[in-house]
Amino acid sequence: MYWLGPFQYASKRELLDRLKTFVATAATGKVTHPIAVQKLHLLIAQHPDAARKVGPGVDHFVIKRNALGAGQGLWLVRCDGSETSFSYKRCITGVRQSSYGKVCEALRFEVRAQLIAFRERQTLPTRCAISGNQIMQRRDLHIDHKIPFWRLLQRFAEAQQLELSALATRGSGETLTLIDQEVAAAFAAFHLQHAQLQPSCRKANGLKGGRLQSDDG
Repeated sequence: MYWLGPFQYASKRELLDRLKTFVATAATGKVTHPIAVQKLHLLIAQHPDAARKVGPGVDHFVIKRNALGAGQGLWLVRCDGSETSFSYKRCITGVRQSSYGKVCEALRFEVRAQLIAFRERQTLPTRCAISGNQIMQRRDLHIDHKIPFWRLLQRFAEAQQLELSALATRGSGETLTLIDQEVAAAFAAFHLQHAQLQPSCRKANGLKGGRLQSDDG
């Protein structure tokens, strides 16, 4: 599992593949979709030379045709009007998960029992809430957040007046947890009250979860 800020991907490879598709197929010009812009800001912050790339600040992002060779590339335009290209691969490859990403993952684990319980209550066949197709086998049954999980995290942080990246975690993998168990319990209660879970098929859930311009997840 890999987190770009609050956005979850199965792995770094999945994010790289989705970025490759986005850059190759997006219309040239200014990137305007607010979720895509948010993800690009998170991405450039991970660049090993981020301070020099960002300079006085990022005004907006642009998709440009490559001057040499085929294809398109990512550019950022700074607040002073200067611009530079950047490699999304360098932003991800070799970069360790941020503290913010670890907190998001720990909170996801905190509510895993709620997702499992919801899944166990589903009877088959049932309809995928994303594609509308029938789910016939339990191995194809996944659970989706109708309100994207990252939005729930954002709303929880605002309600609790928390800076998620400032929270400490311990452990790794599936043992990852928040050190502050009061915050963890508070989020579990918040999720139980506000999350809208729905059945989805494995393929539709996977396609939805990592789309660069999607606000779903």
